[in-house]
Amino acid sequence: MQRKTKKKFDIIKIIINLVLLTFMILSITLKENTYYAWYWIMVSAMLVYEIYYSYKWIKVDEWNIDKHKSKAIRYSYDGLTTGTIILSGVIYLIVMGFEAFQHSIKTNIYIVVIVYILFTISILCNYLAINSANRDTKRLAEKTFKYKK
Repeated sequence: MQRKTKKKFDIIKIIINLVLLTFMILSITLKENTYYAWYWIMVSAMLVYEIYYSYKWIKVDEWNIDKHKSKAIRYSYDGLTTGTIILSGVIYLIVMGFEAFQHSIKTNIYIVVIVYILFTISILCNYLAINSANRDTKRLAEKTFKYKK
């Protein structure tokens, strides 16, 4: 991904997270169903955005500088991003599943805060995986082609 595009995606990610934080604070303090609904819509948007953001970083055969070491970098990236996205999705589905049995779970303050914290950690882990894969690939390319700045 180009730097310009990456900056746009990072800005959008920060905006979504700030809007989610705003709706979390509003829903906790005002306790209105409208703000809870907007909060859960933004949680859904954040989950979809994280999947799309990780998808934009997947390039087939782009990291294959050295066959074995590039695969190790790729597996590390894929494992961390897949794990965090699956964990976020499972948490979201669990909350929505429990909503069918107990209608007050989406308005529970603890659930709202825990979901926000876990989704923010998920974003940070995906960001860490992308930066780590880029750094390791850059080092591998410099070592392989003996390129120095």
